[in-house]
Amino acid sequence: MNNIYSSLAQLDKKGTSAVLCIVTQSAGSTPRKAGSKMLVHQDGTSQGSVGGGKIEYMVIEEARTMLGSNLSKTISYNLDSDLGMQCGGKMSIYFEPINSAPRLLIFGAGHIGKVLATMALKYHFNVSLIDNREEVFQNIPQGIHTMHQSFPEAYKQLEFRDNDFIVVTTYKHTYDEEIVAHVLTQPHTYIGMMASKRKAVLAKKKWEERGLALEKISKVFSPIGVSIHCETPEEIALSILAQLVDEFNKIQNSK
Repeated sequence: MNNIYSSLAQLDKKGTSAVLCIVTQSAGSTPRKAGSKMLVHQDGTSQGSVGGGKIEYMVIEEARTMLGSNLSKTISYNLDSDLGMQCGGKMSIYFEPINSAPRLLIFGAGHIGKVLATMALKYHFNVSLIDNREEVFQNIPQGIHTMHQSFPEAYKQLEFRDNDFIVVTTYKHTYDEEIVAHVLTQPHTYIGMMASKRKAVLAKKKWEERGLALEKISKVFSPIGVSIHCETPEEIALSILAQLVDEFNKIQNSK
């Protein structure tokens, strides 16, 4: 059991997702009683046990479908009629996703970055704003993490994760290109860069000349956002958020 608690601490440190499964009720003959715990990791491996055999297999499969979700739930199992287990008891198991919200790293805390950060708080994301200007961090809503550093310092310090969503919208296109070039060598799920169609083509050509893989370059969303007619920072942020939610849900539905 101590290993599970140690693993939870490591998951929190690394931001890695998992699902904690806890037997909350048991009746009759069951392989494990209330309080038994199991941690299911992203790769399908598990720690601890909720009973072994078919019940454990079913719980692991259910937990794997919840990886990346942000909704907890309880499922009751009848070990005889539902699973055909000879012990014949009943168990209720609570499933709690750990670190389910992916990070949204927004490089550039200008008008669009701030609005996007505020909007994204309501849609799955653990939001961070990154900028080298101290004055832009005034009146940031609670719940948004901030990093006041030069952009190279920030992206070199960050430990990027497989489920990171990254939006690059700084006040200089040269900054944008350098940030994206670095992120393309790091784990991530999504990366989008603010740019016109022309600037996006030129940037992608520069990344190719630097030896970055074409396969990775082709997955950069630039111009960023869904195609709607938008002009104000709020409208542009809305188009970006729509794309982020769309990509997030595609991943969820593919599991």
